[in-house]
Amino acid sequence: MSDKDHPFLAGKVVSEACYSLGGSCPGGSSSSTAVGSGVPCPYPKSCAHGTHVAGIAAGHGEAASGIAKDANLIAIQVFSPDPDYPGYAFTWYSDVLAALNRVYELRDSFDISSVNLSLGSGRFRTACDNEYPAMTAAIANLRSAGIATVVSSGNDGYTNDTEFPACISGAVSVGAVSDENWGPCVMKRRTTTTAADKIACYSNNAAFMSLLAPGSAINSSVPGGGYETWHGTSMAAPHVAGAWAVLKQKFPDASVSDLLRLLQQSGTTVRDYRSPRLVHARIDVANALDYHPPVYALTYSAAGKGTGTVTFSPSGGAATCSGSCTQSYEGGSVVTLTATAATGSRFTGWSGACRKKTACVITMSQAQSVTAAFSSSR
Repeated sequence: MSDKDHPFLAGKVVSEACYSLGGSCPGGSSSSTAVGSGVPCPYPKSCAHGTHVAGIAAGHGEAASGIAKDANLIAIQVFSPDPDYPGYAFTWYSDVLAALNRVYELRDSFDISSVNLSLGSGRFRTACDNEYPAMTAAIANLRSAGIATVVSSGNDGYTNDTEFPACISGAVSVGAVSDENWGPCVMKRRTTTTAADKIACYSNNAAFMSLLAPGSAINSSVPGGGYETWHGTSMAAPHVAGAWAVLKQKFPDASVSDLLRLLQQSGTTVRDYRSPRLVHARIDVANALDYHPPVYALTYSAAGKGTGTVTFSPSGGAATCSGSCTQSYEGGSVVTLTATAATGSRFTGWSGACRKKTACVITMSQAQSVTAAFSSSR
């Protein structure tokens, strides 16, 4: 949802919808796709949020702009009145799900790069796909259509958990960095990262989180034509959603996985001072636009008295090798090697970069070599 009449967002909203079990859609209905459906919900203590987020992602002004200043917006309102806190709003799972499905319906009507979900609840240490199969499927559908679902990780200060739906494995989950210690928590130790790239003390983080982006002291649009400075992973996520639009414009055929890998490889590495084992990339859009990933060699050789072939997927040269060969792959590529013994031989195992007797899966973070052994069964 967003204030489409705000000068920062003027002319950008090209489609609107509303899903609200609490009846906050036009005319008190629970759903609408009519013009005006995406305007902020009528609860000022909660509903300025979407306008602020939209400005970060795609605002366009004379003095400043959002990340993707030339992008348009699809505004979808998913909030209902909170029965326990008058004047505040919350969102139902089914309404968020309906919004994601609406975006999927519009995939052929608009060139959609990303969906931003700056919302969440709960606490999850591992992927939560099995607990939320419908949401997992909706995010997977969008991903298959080349649309990233970008989700804020949450503001609980967790160092090994995220909120839902950032815990869904197909989502692009985003934590926040800050250039200052802001919020109710206090740093317990010094950080080894630069001052402009500290994990924000409120930001959730987990090993499976995707990216980091600026989240503190972010000035953006609010309903009524004004601007305010806010903090949170809700502000970090639209930095990534906007970056996705910029990168999708340059690389229109890139998949969600391709662009995620590009942002991770081209970003600035940040170690979490609260939990130093956690290291993620803070996005660097300018670097991503001009990034050329390193290329590494994967060398294969055969051993033993038997014979056989090895198939490379994806292929970095010849798809199949029977003796020895070298393939080239971009850094970060995941390569699967499958050994097939010839008649009268049997495959006995891998050595080098792989040690198993089944398929060999290698992540190309450096030059690698692997050997497949075949013995004679006669």
